[in-house]
Amino acid sequence: MSFGGPWSGWVRVMKLLSWNIRGLGSAEKRSEVRLLVGEKVPWIVCLQETKLSTFDSSFVSLLWGNSSFNFSFCPSEGASGGLLIMWDTKEVEVWSSVSRTHFLLIHGRFVHSSEEFYLVNVYAPCGSRDKEALWGSLATQLLLRGKRVCVCRDFNAVRRPEERRLVRRAPMSNDHAAFNSFIEDTGLLDLSLFERIFTWFKGDGTSMSRIDRFLLSEDWCFGWPNCVQTALLRGLSDHCPLVLSVDEANWDHGLLVC
Repeated sequence: MSFGGPWSGWVRVMKLLSWNIRGLGSAEKRSEVRLLVGEKVPWIVCLQETKLSTFDSSFVSLLWGNSSFNFSFCPSEGASGGLLIMWDTKEVEVWSSVSRTHFLLIHGRFVHSSEEFYLVNVYAPCGSRDKEALWGSLATQLLLRGKRVCVCRDFNAVRRPEERRLVRRAPMSNDHAAFNSFIEDTGLLDLSLFERIFTWFKGDGTSMSRIDRFLLSEDWCFGWPNCVQTALLRGLSDHCPLVLSVDEANWDHGLLVC
């Protein structure tokens, strides 16, 4: 089967990797990121909760490896939060970035196809009112109808109650209503998740949820209809890494769930 569209003729698979790493201060965490980058060979990597206030090229090379890269970051607030986006400069050209407290946006193009895109790396706060404020800010920022947009990752909210499992009885949050309204208002689409049901696990095993995901605009999906979202093993973080991949072999599996 021939592969048409913007990726026609290109062999290498486009992959985006997203992971709430829960701190990059330890050598073990940095080594784990580098091993995963080397294994999956992503074009773009989005990390949340770096818990670091600044980055330089020598530090980022510890995460990326020896191939060409560039990066943009949003500093942590003390030891909380922090966002990092890294990309392969042979595959991705970034024209601009926008940094806010809870999200980091880059705008650029995929080099070989010249397809323009917007990507937003998100780490949502825990409080319901703070999350609603973030959804409003993002909705304003994402007035990008007709654009190819990808929004990832730790939204600290589920879309429906069954995406959260509590072993011990506790009040269930209703923050999924505001989260769903944000998705509907921005016209973003939700992908099925392969390999895992949940993406976050409490250390003692008493609770788990799917609070991490890729959300895609209709135009992104029209351009690349064979996107597949996969959750990997957790590793040292309590969040699973997520991979969004586009591959000819995945053409029949990229089913959208709105």
